[in-house]
Amino acid sequence: MVCVLTIRAVSDKELFSMKTSTKLTLLIITIALALATWLVTSWQSGQVDRIMTMMDVDRNGVIQTEELSPLMRLRISELDIDGNGDLGPSEVAAYIRSSIFNVIRHKWRARGLPEYPDNVERESLQVALDEMVEVLELPGAVMLVGRNGGEQIRVSSGDFDANKVVSVASASKWVSSAVLMRLVEQGVLTLDAPLNTYIPELDGHWANATLRQLLSHSSGAGPGHAIENPPSMSYRAHFEQLIQIPVKNEPGVKFSYGGISMQIAGYIAEQASGKRWSQLFDELVATPAGMEHSTYGHPFWYSPGVEIQSPNLAGGLYASGQDYFNFLTAVSADGMERRLLTEDSTGQMESDQTSTLVHHSERGPLPEDWFYGLGLWCESPLEGRCTKINSAGAFGTFPWIDRKSGTYGVLVTMGSLAEVMPFALNLRRLAIELER
Repeated sequence: MVCVLTIRAVSDKELFSMKTSTKLTLLIITIALALATWLVTSWQSGQVDRIMTMMDVDRNGVIQTEELSPLMRLRISELDIDGNGDLGPSEVAAYIRSSIFNVIRHKWRARGLPEYPDNVERESLQVALDEMVEVLELPGAVMLVGRNGGEQIRVSSGDFDANKVVSVASASKWVSSAVLMRLVEQGVLTLDAPLNTYIPELDGHWANATLRQLLSHSSGAGPGHAIENPPSMSYRAHFEQLIQIPVKNEPGVKFSYGGISMQIAGYIAEQASGKRWSQLFDELVATPAGMEHSTYGHPFWYSPGVEIQSPNLAGGLYASGQDYFNFLTAVSADGMERRLLTEDSTGQMESDQTSTLVHHSERGPLPEDWFYGLGLWCESPLEGRCTKINSAGAFGTFPWIDRKSGTYGVLVTMGSLAEVMPFALNLRRLAIELER
């Protein structure tokens, strides 16, 4: 076979056209890269400003160790580049970059993880927990599962056991709502009375909002978490600060998940009862439920022995896996002597309150088909009653009850909820299947 190679001369005009096309392509690529760099830099700058504003509670320009989020505190030796014991804006920027890289790396490592069959063995739960800890590079995790008022399964992995106390973040909301519902049972509060019933001088938007709207995040408040208060700020001062924040909607119109409403509810409870929140929690929930090592503080600011004057109800609970399991036992079973809430209170909390409302679009890793009850997420409502309930926390705590099977449990770890959530849902599925 004979191959004939034909070489054609390129005209000056064609050569000029090729050079122009190449230059144009390079220019477009350069502009695109510059735009992408600018967008990433601007986004990162905005994130740095947001984190500094949220965590630098004493406003001294740096984030000290006691002001760090629990997840950042785990990495302080890595993040504190200059070794001076606190984080400045450049170190926060480095944390953001490394977090993005870690998310990508963890997602890559998590690809193709096995789906466990429905006829699972008990060992499958341990394997799945170990796998989560390894893939996400978590310090450890523990999961407790119960049914009919008793513990059925306990598995742990890494440097975690059931007595390790951690910040449970938004898993606080379920417990806080239980405190408030016990006050409703006692007649101290009413779900549908206007708030100026308890604070007559309250006027404007908040005068006509109700406790039901506060607990279902439909009070009209924006999605803020009410955590910018310094530890020395009194609850009254914090309340007055929060009610001055511009509202987004009239009460009962829009679901907007956050912490402002619940923080307002806590102050209302203090005024109506004449007791501090710490006392209400201890008397109404902690002692009867057996939460021996649990306390309220601030989800970020933490210094042992220093009391927070305005504890954060939506995200400031510190609890162990055992304590939270004891709480779930007290609220989950029927006909028990230690049952914490009446059937009516439980029914109110576990009823869909928000599916007919407009929903705020920002809900992070949480599924769009989750609605909200009173202080807890409502999954798969059937005729208005939630068949599954949970109170997922941003730092990896995931408590739940499956009303259909009567199974309940809590996963406790220290990791980003966005990464932990797929594993948590799989672990729950395994636990429910094991207890059928």
